[in-house]
Amino acid sequence: MRRSLLWVVGVVALASVAWAGTAPFKVTPVVNPDGRVLASFSAPSAFTPEAEHAMRSGMLLTFTFTVQLRRPSSVWVDRTLAETNVMSSVKYDSLTGGYQVSKAHDGRIVASERKAREAEVIHWMTTFEQVPLNARERLERNAEYYVTVRLRTSPRSGFFLWPFGHEDGGRAGFTFIR
Repeated sequence: MRRSLLWVVGVVALASVAWAGTAPFKVTPVVNPDGRVLASFSAPSAFTPEAEHAMRSGMLLTFTFTVQLRRPSSVWVDRTLAETNVMSSVKYDSLTGGYQVSKAHDGRIVASERKAREAEVIHWMTTFEQVPLNARERLERNAEYYVTVRLRTSPRSGFFLWPFGHEDGGRAGFTFIR
């Protein structure tokens, strides 16, 4: 009995160390005085070995981030006030040894560049600055809100029915004071 309890404690400790090793998404909401919400975020740990392998093989690798502005509710489901999708993609060109990268916002390409170094590509793919979240209604003064970011990767690797992802997103709350 004692031996099995020690084994369970050891497995839980190992799992918590492995879980702590993956840095979560860093989400930073910024609210202008007029109530406009901008979200900046980075998720370098989302660039997994599987994503790196897909990129190096020359496949088109796409990260689609769903960014939401939400208001918590104690009675019902939290309300979504704004939602937008931003996407980053990379394709490795084996002839030139370079990477073609692009970023899109709600399906519209907003930037496209060539990168020479893999570190630049990882930063490009996992970092977004000042993504606008256009709320359908005005923010209430002294009310609590939060921004969530979720990631979907294409091509998808792993067992698709497994309910736990490597990284499913991040969240940051704020109080709108005006």
